[in-house]
Amino acid sequence: MALNQKSSREEYLNNPARFETEMGLWIFKSGLHPFFSDKVGPRSVEFYSIHFVASGKVRFGWDGHNVTLSEGDLFCLFPGSIYTYVKDCDQPSTTLMWTAFMGEQMPAVLERIDLIPQRPYRHGAFGDASLDIIKEIQGLLMEPQHDHSLQLMSLGFQLIHSIDPNRQRIHAPSAPAASSDWLEAVPGYMQLHCTDNLSVEDLAAWAGVHRSHFTRAFTQRYGISPSRYMQQLVMEKATRLLTAERISITHTALSLGYSDLFTFSRAFTRYFGVTPSAFIKSKEQRRERRQ
Repeated sequence: MALNQKSSREEYLNNPARFETEMGLWIFKSGLHPFFSDKVGPRSVEFYSIHFVASGKVRFGWDGHNVTLSEGDLFCLFPGSIYTYVKDCDQPSTTLMWTAFMGEQMPAVLERIDLIPQRPYRHGAFGDASLDIIKEIQGLLMEPQHDHSLQLMSLGFQLIHSIDPNRQRIHAPSAPAASSDWLEAVPGYMQLHCTDNLSVEDLAAWAGVHRSHFTRAFTQRYGISPSRYMQQLVMEKATRLLTAERISITHTALSLGYSDLFTFSRAFTRYFGVTPSAFIKSKEQRRERRQ
């Protein structure tokens, strides 16, 4: 991992736009320390800082634990943890690079990439692509007179994606996902996209299994066929739009992905046994009687 060696620690701070801080994840600062040798800590921080061991070895300690990390490994400083890190004495040259984030989404995002306060490090977690992204982040932060908000947001997500072990497993044929993973994930996917007119073939393709296996396994797990489950989601959403949100029947039909009012009304009537207008009237009458 070739780096342009410099003798001093450098750190670049971000002055985020307001919309950045409202996104739930944003770059706080970024830095590098070539020829790193001094011990850092014990300290505690109020942000989430991902440190990349670009060369050499580092002894990282946190909350009474410690581990030796080498080139290609990384560690994360979590708010509230007490940490130290120092260069391994046997290494002639050690270089650290880091990018720190803030935002309420960071704990969940870090857990997604296998970094948690109880185990805030990973071995063999990154390559040159991650360091290149950090360099680009730092280049933008060196120009505070220019607004790089959107670029920094994009690079922040790119950096996290570059160290996502799940991304690596996707491209590794020797490590396929567990056969039950898609069964656990597909209901949420269906609920999110129930108005996108997805067919069973589309759902099976997303899950990465054959259509017949998809239908059989889904029905066995949830006691309902995929097509019926999707129809149930659409009709449940229709009732919410028509009653709780009081959206017009035409608007509801179009919001649910139907091409016209007639097609929606026919599907609704077939499912509930009453027309949309009769359904709305019945709900209103019940509401009035309760009042």
